[in-house]
Amino acid sequence: MSHFSSSTQAPSAEPSATTPRRIRRWLLAAVAVIIVLMYLVPYTLLSDINAWYGSFLFWTLTTLAVLIINAVLAFGWED
Repeated sequence: MSHFSSSTQAPSAEPSATTPRRIRRWLLAAVAVIIVLMYLVPYTLLSDINAWYGSFLFWTLTTLAVLIINAVLAFGWED
């Protein structure tokens, strides 16, 4: 015997229309935070490191992160 009534519906497998917008907002906010960090971190936390793995490595990794986020954002665009 089933414990569920027949009126109970399974959750839809399709994402809602607002999900891509919500993800897009979070990704754009992440880019904004990364840009701010690209200015603050090298001049504060990494200012005493004079080797290649200081600011250069940080800027390289954060730039790569922004490029990946932009690729994800642009992937869904249509004309």
